[in-house]
Amino acid sequence: MGSLLWTYYGIVTPGEYLVSTVNGFGVLAESIYVLIFLFFVPKPRILKTVALVLALNVIFPVIMIVGTRTAFGYAKTRSNSMGFICAALNIIMYGSPLSAIKTVVKTRSVKYMPFWLSFLLFLNGAIWAVYALLLHDVFLLVPNGMGFFLGTVQLLIYTFYRNAKPNIEDEEEALAPSLPLLS
Repeated sequence: MGSLLWTYYGIVTPGEYLVSTVNGFGVLAESIYVLIFLFFVPKPRILKTVALVLALNVIFPVIMIVGTRTAFGYAKTRSNSMGFICAALNIIMYGSPLSAIKTVVKTRSVKYMPFWLSFLLFLNGAIWAVYALLLHDVFLLVPNGMGFFLGTVQLLIYTFYRNAKPNIEDEEEALAPSLPLLS
């Protein structure tokens, strides 16, 4: 979804050929990944999974693209509206691994926050932020600058807790499903 919308942003924004080509390749690569994933989904969950994939990766992007094309006649307004949408989705993408931080701090174990994911998000944010600075593109700069910052936070937390002695009791508590109290 994100790559598809960024591809469209690159197409409707003058001079953003790199954004459209890189994300266009991302659409191709991620489509192959999703098809492989769908091949291995357990049979009882296949319909729900396909519906979710279609909703997020086809219906939502089509609504956004058609909506901006019909609502905004001027190319600049269309570009700005897609920039806001893509920036918001990018910020969510960069922030999603931070949900593991509470578990990492509580358990004192980094096994719930993979190093390579944190490092590559940090690197991706840094590279795109530099590119955005060169082009003076605020829609690329804000989310990727935040991605660079959030990636830095993740790497610092990883560095701090990578050799810490795990807290086994908190780890078991963090992984245990919450059960309602019986009275």
